[in-house]
Amino acid sequence: MKQWAIERIESAKEKRLAAKMAGKPRMSAVWLIFMREMRDQLRDRRTLFTIAVLPMLLYPLVGTLLLQIVQFTHQHSASVCVIGTENLRDAPPLVGEDCFDETFSSDAEQLRVVTYAWKDIITTQTVEDRATEWVRTGAFDCVVLVPPSFASSPDRLHDSEASVRVLYNVASDQSMVARQRVSTLLGEWRSGWIRDRLSRSGIDVDAIEPFKMADIDIAPERTREAALWSKLLPFIMLIWAMTGAFYPAIDLVAGEKERGTLETLLCSPALRSEIVLGKLATVTSFSMMTAILNATSMLITSSFVFSHIGLGAAENSFGAPPIIPMLWLLVALVPLSALFSALALAVAAMARSSKEGQYYLMPLMMVTLPLVMLPMLPGTTLTTGTSLIPVTGMFLMVRALVEGQYALALWHFPLVAIVMVACLMMAAKWAHRQFEDESVLFGDSDQWELRNWVRHLWRDRQLVATPAQGVACGAIILVALFFGKLAVTEMPGDFRGIAKLILMPQIGMILAPTLLMATVLTTSLRTSLRIRMPHWPTLPLAVLLGIALHPLYVSMASWITYMYPVSEQAAAAMKPFAEHLRSAPLMSVLFLMALLPAVCEELAFRGFIFGGLNRENSFTRNRTAMRAILVSAVMFGISHGVLQQSLAATVMGLLLGVLAWKTGSVLPCILLHFTNNALSVSLETIATSNWGGAAMMFRMTSEGPEYQPLWVLGSGIIALILFWWFATLRSKPVEAAIERFDTDTPLVDPSARLTGC
Repeated sequence: MKQWAIERIESAKEKRLAAKMAGKPRMSAVWLIFMREMRDQLRDRRTLFTIAVLPMLLYPLVGTLLLQIVQFTHQHSASVCVIGTENLRDAPPLVGEDCFDETFSSDAEQLRVVTYAWKDIITTQTVEDRATEWVRTGAFDCVVLVPPSFASSPDRLHDSEASVRVLYNVASDQSMVARQRVSTLLGEWRSGWIRDRLSRSGIDVDAIEPFKMADIDIAPERTREAALWSKLLPFIMLIWAMTGAFYPAIDLVAGEKERGTLETLLCSPALRSEIVLGKLATVTSFSMMTAILNATSMLITSSFVFSHIGLGAAENSFGAPPIIPMLWLLVALVPLSALFSALALAVAAMARSSKEGQYYLMPLMMVTLPLVMLPMLPGTTLTTGTSLIPVTGMFLMVRALVEGQYALALWHFPLVAIVMVACLMMAAKWAHRQFEDESVLFGDSDQWELRNWVRHLWRDRQLVATPAQGVACGAIILVALFFGKLAVTEMPGDFRGIAKLILMPQIGMILAPTLLMATVLTTSLRTSLRIRMPHWPTLPLAVLLGIALHPLYVSMASWITYMYPVSEQAAAAMKPFAEHLRSAPLMSVLFLMALLPAVCEELAFRGFIFGGLNRENSFTRNRTAMRAILVSAVMFGISHGVLQQSLAATVMGLLLGVLAWKTGSVLPCILLHFTNNALSVSLETIATSNWGGAAMMFRMTSEGPEYQPLWVLGSGIIALILFWWFATLRSKPVEAAIERFDTDTPLVDPSARLTGC
């Protein structure tokens, strides 16, 4: 028996080794894990209730509630009090005995009217105070006041106190319904009064309406029917796809940790990639089933409810959804569910229990929800720019297919597919790495205490920050910049105000938190900020690279502005800012717009944050370097408030991150950043100067100076050569030596010297 067990263990190791040598997961193992997880999930009654039973019950109940609300809105009889009816002597009839006049619309039948004379209300309170008390206590849903001065024609025209006032309570639904009906009736009454006065004056009544307007909808019937559903249904399906992916992912990872079955699965002959693919297929299946069942139940229920209440009969926008075009949703649901499932699986791997996993749902939804909400905004259409946005591009393409815009969808399909596949591969790779890192799967479960944590931060300080401290520094900077921008209510009117506007965020919100955290959390300010002298040729070559890259940077910024145009309001707000900078001394502008941002931002993003994220060892050097480059670039881009600047800054941040990695210093990054900013702010000055080479380098356009195409091409070749030279440098960051010191150097007990041991 023992020999058989040993042979079985050796066989499992051989199978795993053979699969690892093959370099790709085995579909048989993936299918086996998929069937195992599906069987376990289908045995769970809570899962079955959430996927199948809840959609069948939820939407019919919501439909029933909607019918009750509509019935209340249409059939509820509101009570209205009209005070001052004796002041309507010269006016057309408005109020009868207990209702409004019969000549008005059908809304008059749903209003119960009680009338009072103005003099009957005046006792110890004013009329308006008594009416306010009636509405507040609910004695009447609405009160109409006709003051005594209304009886005088001159007062009605010029005195605001003679106007008819309608008192209502916005906190009461009944009062709001009554106010809407009364306002409609008063509008009809005033229109009838105008016509009557014109007729008695001998003026043709048609003079006030010299023509009529007719709205003609030229959209095809299928497009009209899909107008609402093409916007609403994809949103509902994506929300349920996210929700349906997260809960099974928690049970498949955190739940197995609690049950103690995850360790057994990890010790099996299956590779981690096979385990991830099997679980990913399971979560994707449940995500799709949840979205499809919820969407189907909503479609059936809404079709019956809308037809019963007659909603949208005039506009044909709430009709039954077209079935055939809606099938495009199923095609798009596969990659979207797979994307959400991979994200949910990676996040669930960090949870130590199912309870902890529930806390990660809201942050994940808050990150992905803007991508789902963006297509719902008015005016958002499928363009080349929106096709580059993850999830949003797929959403808009599906909407175009549902509305029958096949040519538009086909034109943008390649770009949407490339973005979607790239996001899906990155999410799946992240989930795979989460399962490869056992410190993530089985991390420390000790309780967190503030006192011990603060003591640990001070006692265990090192030369550079940790990855968590680097991310925390970036988060603090971004939050501070966000609230700082909200505090700015108006643009400054002179250069002194512009200087304050730039100095405060650069020094107070970017540099100050960086220096504070580097001083408190590390033992060396110079090392943690990566202020060290690199190989000497890198400094002048960094300046040359900045000069060569600037034409490409300007071209990229122009392309981004073309893809994502700046709004007219933003352009008008920035125009005075640019004019003040143009009239200011050039050296002052270079200091504020070039040198100061280069120093502050590079010390923060390519200094403290990059150094913390680049904590590495001999096994994960490239992985941590790529993480540091990507995360620092994204944070650097977000720190620029304007979308167009953020996109360009993110691309530049990737390049600066490569320089920081290869040179091991922040100084080349500062020089390149300063060169790029200096050329940007002085571009117009150089182009309009008397320098002989300006005509060869620049051309004047309606939007300002631009580089000549040949100069852009030549500088691009030079920049490519310089970048290749930097890429071939052998990186020797200090973070690697720090990590090896932490793991390989034995620590000596200081008490041993005191005891003589």
